[in-house]
Amino acid sequence: MSKKIAKITDKLDSIKADLEQMAEDAQNYYDARSDAWQESDKASELEDKISALQDAASSVQDAYDYLIDYAD
Repeated sequence: MSKKIAKITDKLDSIKADLEQMAEDAQNYYDARSDAWQESDKASELEDKISALQDAASSVQDAYDYLIDYAD
């Protein structure tokens, strides 16, 4: 069972990294836009997506933290 948990925690770590990279890329896109664009509805939608990605990464980290003790 611990080998399966180790595989799952490896996948969770990878998923978390992907989510964090997506959030960072989206944030960089947002930051590179003009102030006028940043006040637009599209910018607001992007901010919501960035927040959702960050929340998802945090949730994946929580799952990883919960399982990692049982991977050994």
